[in-house]
Amino acid sequence: MGIRNTLWFTWLRRPLPAALRRTMFLARTVPRDRTSALAAWDAARGLPWLVTQRRPRPAAVEARLAPLDAAQRRSTARRYVG
Repeated sequence: MGIRNTLWFTWLRRPLPAALRRTMFLARTVPRDRTSALAAWDAARGLPWLVTQRRPRPAAVEARLAPLDAAQRRSTARRYVG
């Protein structure tokens, strides 16, 4: 559920370029196992709902939070493990 929720939040609240970057980062870094595959499938099944609910953060908010992306990518605090 963690991977699915991370993807959903990303797709719901991040601008498209940032959402694509985060999605690609997760695709490269999550474990290559059945659980991760099922989480990705579960996230994708929610796309019809996500499209109707998508409300990206305002540009000013995104600009202030975007610098945290690099730190988050380097952090070991939130790693998905198989």
